[in-house]
Amino acid sequence: MRALAAALGALALSACQFDPPTQGARDVSVPALTEQGNEPLRVGMSLAEARQASGQSLNAPAIEEGVPRACSQQPFRTTDGDQLWLMFEGDRLVRITAGDEAPRTRTLQNVGVGSTDAEVRTAYQGVIEEPAKYDPPPAHDLIVWAEANRSGLRFEVDAAGRVARVHAGGPEILYVEGCA
Repeated sequence: MRALAAALGALALSACQFDPPTQGARDVSVPALTEQGNEPLRVGMSLAEARQASGQSLNAPAIEEGVPRACSQQPFRTTDGDQLWLMFEGDRLVRITAGDEAPRTRTLQNVGVGSTDAEVRTAYQGVIEEPAKYDPPPAHDLIVWAEANRSGLRFEVDAAGRVARVHAGGPEILYVEGCA
């Protein structure tokens, strides 16, 4: 019976995603960046909904509303002072990016800019590694799909083994040149 309980406990632990121990607990007062968004913004919402939710104009440079697949990236200042980048295609929010301007923004598993490759791999299961498109190895991307090729996170890892950017959203997380 003990062996069964130990085996079930080990299986449950191996299936969990958890905070990397070297990073401590995530600051819950700061909204987490998830594949669904960053409160109050949700991937899939319209530009009008994003403006209302954020209280920000989100119009510099102008977004071409009503133009299918027109793409624009907009800065968004969070309540804690971080700056995220919102990607709109047409009038839909499709991706949110945290970079150097967002040092406090973390995922639910407490991974963000400055985390190590090992911390990403410890925090997530099913990590897919791909070569960086423009930076030579050892730079690379780590991709985690919540729903295969539809919803996930991409961590850009630099040559020093640190996360430089985190992209959250739909398949647009794979874009490497902003809107391309």
